[in-house]
Amino acid sequence: MLSVERFAAALNRRGLFYGWVIVWICFLVLCVNFAVRLSFGIFFEAFTRGNEFNWTRADTAGVFSLSVLVQAFTSGLVGWMLDRLGARAVYVIGLLVLGSGLIVTSRMQSLVDFFLAFGIWTGLGTAILGLTIHGATISRWFGRDGGRGLAIGMAYAGTGMGILVLAPLLERVIATIGWREAYLMLAGCALLLALPMVLLLLCTSPRDLGLHPRDGADSAGVGANRKSDIIWTFGAAMHSPAFWLLMLAGFASLYTLRMITVHQVAHFVDQGVPRLTAAAIFGGAGLITAASYISFGFLSDRIGRAQAFYFGALAQAIALVMLLFLPLNAPSWYLYTYALLWGIGEGSRSGLLTAIVSDRFGGAQIGAIVGTLGGFFGFGAAVGSWAGGLIYDGLGGYALAFSSAIVATGLACACVAIVERRP
Repeated sequence: MLSVERFAAALNRRGLFYGWVIVWICFLVLCVNFAVRLSFGIFFEAFTRGNEFNWTRADTAGVFSLSVLVQAFTSGLVGWMLDRLGARAVYVIGLLVLGSGLIVTSRMQSLVDFFLAFGIWTGLGTAILGLTIHGATISRWFGRDGGRGLAIGMAYAGTGMGILVLAPLLERVIATIGWREAYLMLAGCALLLALPMVLLLLCTSPRDLGLHPRDGADSAGVGANRKSDIIWTFGAAMHSPAFWLLMLAGFASLYTLRMITVHQVAHFVDQGVPRLTAAAIFGGAGLITAASYISFGFLSDRIGRAQAFYFGALAQAIALVMLLFLPLNAPSWYLYTYALLWGIGEGSRSGLLTAIVSDRFGGAQIGAIVGTLGGFFGFGAAVGSWAGGLIYDGLGGYALAFSSAIVATGLACACVAIVERRP
C-alpha cells in the first residue's frame, strides 16, 4: 500500500487525481469481463450450428440466462462485500473465479457441463465483476458534481472495447483452432492481465490514500442526495418508490440488451450475413458503445441523466426496428447503420442508470444499493436472453422477441420519467 500511496502523492503533486487510475482499472476489468459475457453470442452460433453439439437455441441461451441469474441473486451480496471487505479483495476474488471458470468451461463435454462450468462458475465470476460494483467503487472517488457521470462512462466504455478487440479474434480462433482454445485465451486475459493490475493499484476509497473525493465530499457520504441532504441506508432506500421504479428500469433495460447480445449474430447469419461479417458488426457496435458510454456520461453531467437516457433510448429503438425488419442479404450500409445506432443506445443504459441511482441514493451503503440494481440487471438479462431463444424455437423467428425488446425500452424510459417527477 505504501507504493500506491507514493504513486498517488506523485500524481497529486502534478495535479492528477488518483481516481482516474481507479477508472482505468475498472475499464480494464470490464474489458475482460464483458469480452467473456458478450462473446457468448459468438460461441452460441458455433454451438448451435456446429457438428460437435448442435444444441437447440433455447437450451444454449439458457446457459447464458443461468449465468446472469447468478448475477441477479448475488449482486446485492457483492455490494455488501464491497462495503465491508473493500474493492481490492472483491475484485481479486472475482477475477480468480472468472479465470478458473473459463478454464473449466474449455474442458466441458456436455450441455450439463456447460450449465455448471459457464452458467454457474464463470457466471459467478462475471457477477462479482459486474457493472454496478465498478459504479459503486467510482462513486466513492467522484461526487455528484465532480464528474461522476463522465468517470462512470469512461470505465463502462470497457464493455464495448473488450468485445471490439476480441470479437473478431475469438471468431478467428474458434474457426481455425477451436472454441476450447478461445475460452483459454479469455482465461489468460483475466488471470495474467487484469489480476496483476488490481493487486498493484486498486484502492477502495480516497480516504485510504489520504485524499478526498473529487467534489470534496467525505467519502463515507459520497453521492448524498443534494435535494434532500439524505445519506441513504439500504433499508431506507427499499422504502422509497423511486428505488423500485429504478430497479424496474434496470430490469427492462437489460432485458433488451442481453436478448440482442445473445441472438443478433445468429439472426444475422439466418438472414444471409457471413459469420465473420456478423462478428465484425458485433465488434463494431462495441466500439460505438465504448464511445457512447463516455459521451453520455459527459452529456449527463451537463444536461441531466434522464435527458441523456431518453436520447439513448431513441437510438436504441430505431436500431431495434432495423433489426426487426432486417432484409435477406442486407447491404453493408444497413448493417453498419444498425451497429451505429445500437452502439449509441447500448452505451446509454447501464452507465446512466448506475449514475442515477448513485446520485439519488448515495451514502455509506452505496455498494449494497447499487449492487441491488445489478441484481435487477441480471434478472432482466436472464429473462431476455432465454425468452429470445424460447420464442425462436416456438415460432421459428425473432419478430415477437424483438418487438418485446422495443416495449421494454419504452418501459425503462417511463420509470425514469416518473422518478424524475418525484421529489
